[in-house]
Amino acid sequence: MEFDATFLISIISFIIFVFIMNAIFYKPVMRIMEERNKVVEDNFNKAEEINKETEKQELYHSKELDLSRNDARMTIDKQIKTLESEKTKIVAAYKKQLFLEANHKKENLKQSAIEAKEILKDNVVDIAKNISNILLGSSISNESIDKSQIHIKEEQV
Repeated sequence: MEFDATFLISIISFIIFVFIMNAIFYKPVMRIMEERNKVVEDNFNKAEEINKETEKQELYHSKELDLSRNDARMTIDKQIKTLESEKTKIVAAYKKQLFLEANHKKENLKQSAIEAKEILKDNVVDIAKNISNILLGSSISNESIDKSQIHIKEEQV
């Protein structure tokens, strides 16, 4: 194998070709690839940060939702207790009103019974006079029958 000038020129031209290719093609391509890798890595890091922030927000909103639910339950329970208390008061007032009305009607019935007894006493005296007139043929005087002597059996009202 001989080393002559063409071999030396071929080696020098290959080295110059490598430097030119390195300057023109490889370095820009490598730079573009590094920039691309850097952008991808930055985007990946940003995505991880956003994912962590999203998880924090989800946790925060979950806690807030739980607090809101608890507040709503407490408010509903409070309203239910208030309404039950009002219901108890209304029912008690209604029962009291019914009791008063029942007592009033009971008193009215007692008064009506007393009045009916008085009317009955008057009627009994008249009926007794009529019966005695029919049976005896004579008249009984009002003095001989005293209304206070007529006792009507009282029944429970």
